[in-house]
Amino acid sequence: MADMFSNNLDKIFESITSTVKLAKDYGTADQKNIKIYGALAEKLVTIEQKFNGHKKALQESSKEVTLEEFDRRYQSSLPTSKSNVKQLKRYKEYITHTGSILDVDGLPGSSATNDDDEEMQMEDAVQEMDPITKLPLEIPVRNRLCQHVYEKSAIEGLLRKNPRTRCPAMGCPSNEYVTLADLQEDKQLRQILMQRRERDYM
Repeated sequence: MADMFSNNLDKIFESITSTVKLAKDYGTADQKNIKIYGALAEKLVTIEQKFNGHKKALQESSKEVTLEEFDRRYQSSLPTSKSNVKQLKRYKEYITHTGSILDVDGLPGSSATNDDDEEMQMEDAVQEMDPITKLPLEIPVRNRLCQHVYEKSAIEGLLRKNPRTRCPAMGCPSNEYVTLADLQEDKQLRQILMQRRERDYM
């Protein structure tokens, strides 16, 4: 299934490349705009990242014995924050190749692109989702042992059900059990999230 997905994605990229070549020779100025194809590439790479995230979560949870443990491990193994798609090799290579077809200089190294990437990196550096519930963080608390962040009510509820709980964040190397004493409210992150949500609603 993974190979089929990858092969189909490659075919889609090849089709877009063929369209770019036709646009170069016969298209209008709008059809030669690199941003059009960059947006398509960004969407495709985002889909690929989500697929890989679910595939990895499935592999992580496949060893669990009970359905409840499988579901908990699967949910906790899913990525909790967006990837910076524009920094991924697949996206960069495609944009560079497309830029060369359209004779566009300075991609992806133009100052405008770098500014966009820097802004995107800053946005993506902030964790917005709780790794336990997969819902937006409201009162984020940080685990001082591994620095992962959870929703306060979610981690407290998890610890009430099972005091011998390790960090539920995907790929966490810590083998220590999480305790309430290890959790501290991240007021700075909470403020950033509040400001971002206020901005999004404006």
